[in-house]
Amino acid sequence: MPISTPVPLYEGGRYGYTVMGGLGFHVLDLQDPANPKAVGSVDLPVNVGGVEGDNIDVTRVQSRGIVLANGYPMNEDCYEPYKDIFVIDVKTPEAPEIISVLPRPTPPAEAPYTDFCQRRGKFGPKRPSPFFAPGQADDNLAIYPFNNAGVQVFDISDPKNAEIVAYFTPPMTDDLDDPRSYITPVESIFVEWDRNLIWAMANSGMYLLTSDALGTPQFDLAGIAGN
Repeated sequence: MPISTPVPLYEGGRYGYTVMGGLGFHVLDLQDPANPKAVGSVDLPVNVGGVEGDNIDVTRVQSRGIVLANGYPMNEDCYEPYKDIFVIDVKTPEAPEIISVLPRPTPPAEAPYTDFCQRRGKFGPKRPSPFFAPGQADDNLAIYPFNNAGVQVFDISDPKNAEIVAYFTPPMTDDLDDPRSYITPVESIFVEWDRNLIWAMANSGMYLLTSDALGTPQFDLAGIAGN
């Protein structure tokens, strides 16, 4: 994915952040955009298969000094190591540090399987809601599409002890001969932070989700900035 700048350069921003597959996480000094300089980096743990470093979320750099970084699975049925979501401290741009990983989702007790690897299809994080989503991302919540684990909502108020506080797993058919039923159950989401709504795009349909973790949903556009 492209370099992400929490503050645009034309508004006085200086640092950009990126992951480069198996080449790790990097902090770039963009003060002179024609001559970007890598000022800090950290290796991600070796995780062969899929994409080791694909996406970063910089929405909490200004408020908390952390970046979330993740790879994503490319193989079905867990024929590759699980892809973690890393919490990286970037308060000192020259010395970024992985301080924790978000917990791995597990199926509810009533599920007919004990691990999402047994559910068919891909299991692991994809790309969270885009940076330009409406409203201000919650400093203490991280929401990710998780393929066959649906949508997972993490409380990161204490990033070293993060926990899953909400989830939604859409149905999949039992037709093993129909790959469309399970290849990418939920690969994309869009969060309306200003209205406390989550849109999840799945093979079985498009879902509009609410959660107590986000707060009271607002379905009326009245009072929303810009409307």
